[in-house]
Amino acid sequence: MYNSRLKKFQAQLENPILIKKKENLFYLTGRSFMHGYLLVKPTTRKDAEVNAERRGKKPSVVFFGDGLEKAEGLKSDRLKNIALYLDKAQCLLLEDEFTFAEFTYIKNKIKDSGFKIKVDHVRSPVNHLRQIKDADEIVNVKKSMQIVEAVFKLVRKEIKKPGMTEVQLAQFIQNSGLKMGANDLSFPAIVASGVNAAVPHHTPSNKRLKAGESIILDFGFKYKNYCSDFTRTVFLKKVQPKLEVAYNQVEKAYLGSMEYIEGSLLGQPQKAAFKGVKAGDVYQKAVDILAEKKLDRYFIHSLGHGTGLEIHELPNLSPNSKDILANGMVFSIEPGVYLPKLGGIRIEDLVYLKDGRVEKFIKVSTTLKDNIL
Repeated sequence: MYNSRLKKFQAQLENPILIKKKENLFYLTGRSFMHGYLLVKPTTRKDAEVNAERRGKKPSVVFFGDGLEKAEGLKSDRLKNIALYLDKAQCLLLEDEFTFAEFTYIKNKIKDSGFKIKVDHVRSPVNHLRQIKDADEIVNVKKSMQIVEAVFKLVRKEIKKPGMTEVQLAQFIQNSGLKMGANDLSFPAIVASGVNAAVPHHTPSNKRLKAGESIILDFGFKYKNYCSDFTRTVFLKKVQPKLEVAYNQVEKAYLGSMEYIEGSLLGQPQKAAFKGVKAGDVYQKAVDILAEKKLDRYFIHSLGHGTGLEIHELPNLSPNSKDILANGMVFSIEPGVYLPKLGGIRIEDLVYLKDGRVEKFIKVSTTLKDNIL
């Protein structure tokens, strides 16, 4: 799997590139690094291997750092002599994860070696490659979302305990996911109630949960390094009229966004289906639905984002986004409105595109009646 990813990546390259971002390193190699780099050179050779160096050949893929040189019995730091691994390349690309200090260090080492090789910073092409998930990645995200689903079932009971605070419930969410097999959190759990729910990414406090207030629950876990992301807004016993109107319209925007994606894809001729849907257009569809109840001005973040090895990846479902939603992508749909001095509503699920259809990883009700506890 990883070898095929590397070959696919190499086939797209015109210049060698040095990879630093840990998620990109894992995606290409299946290895986790604390402080490592990966030099990937363009090649069409079928037999290019990481260990080609030991056979006296110049490798097309070279690991740097993280103690690898010492482990392989090398006396020198490969990074200091990186120019020796660049063959006749005229340009070396560094993905944008590199700091200015690191960029300058590498540039100077190449210059000191006597090679005339241009060094450039670029937005990592691996990030774009990661947008389309393969079958193994889909399985891992699905498992991660299934952990979320199981935790949410527990939360629906735990939240009813008298005197429960935001921070206590957030801790319960996090501990429950780790007990169920998650290897980490996608991000710290968000529990926001009452006026706190008017802040999209509120940090849980000691505020007690009260009947009638909106309570936003936003959390996710990692399974085999793949993230999940999920939000529901719930109410204890009752819901205020203004929040009820807002909730129903947010749910309408949530459902309408997915219907718009499917309608756009399935409405295209078969051969044109690969063109996908403009992410910015999907965002605008959600805004238009919220505007029906004059709630669009309270929608203050993007409609969604890609998710995989990172919680926020490409594509971006934001205003003026030029990203194209296509088969194989995993992303969130998360419309929300935030009403000052009253509360907030957000509904979110991770979905993926398969054969022009929006597929959900889990099925957890979004209807208001099912979320009044």
